Amino acid sequence: MFEDFPLILNMVMAVAAGYLLGALPFAHVASRIRGIDVFTTGSTLAGTANVFFNVGHRTGALVLVGDIAKGAVAVFTAWALGVPPALILVAGGAAVVGHWKSVFTRFRGGDGMAPLIGVSLALMPELAVLGGVIGVATIVLMRRSSLRSTWGISVSFLVMLGISQYYQIERDLVTGLVILASMVLLRSMFTRRRRLSVDSHPVYRDIEDEDGLDDILNVDPDADLDHAGSDPR
Repeated sequence: MFEDFPLILNMVMAVAAGYLLGALPFAHVASRIRGIDVFTTGSTLAGTANVFFNVGHRTGALVLVGDIAKGAVAVFTAWALGVPPALILVAGGAAVVGHWKSVFTRFRGGDGMAPLIGVSLALMPELAVLGGVIGVATIVLMRRSSLRSTWGISVSFLVMLGISQYYQIERDLVTGLVILASMVLLRSMFTRRRRLSVDSHPVYRDIEDEDGLDDILNVDPDADLDHAGSDPR
């Protein structure tokens, strides 16, 4: 047991570092510099797409680079700590979780796609670049669809999985990446569905009804009696 303690300690440090790296709120800070609160704008997510389309293209590009770097640095940190290759993906997953629920922004964040790309590039650079090119092509083809990013990520990782299985290239590692990507996509779809549900069922105060209720509550009971007593009959 004590022989495994250094490995366990390094694993804990790698996961903690991965989470803190993923939690760095680049989108939030960059948007604040531009005078915009990303959590009340557009999709209300602290992600690249929301910043790109609702804050600025250059700001969005910088956020993309930063968010990709978070995932990659999390993997490199785990390597530096001597974490076995089979467990390095856990540190990458921690970076994605940190991006989802950042301790620096009251546990709010983005969908995790950019850190996922960073993790993939650090673990499988050649395969990730090939899958990324095909994913970008898919996004361009599906540019009129609101699910273009989902389609792009899905196709990208399916291509990576197919190539790794066919050529016997790091099959377990790529399978782990596909599982992580599936978690990111499922959370993104759940968040989108919940946001659409809230938008279609807004919570609001009916001012007219409240005013009507106030009128009823504030009626002078003697006024009705006076009115009844003044009946011309």
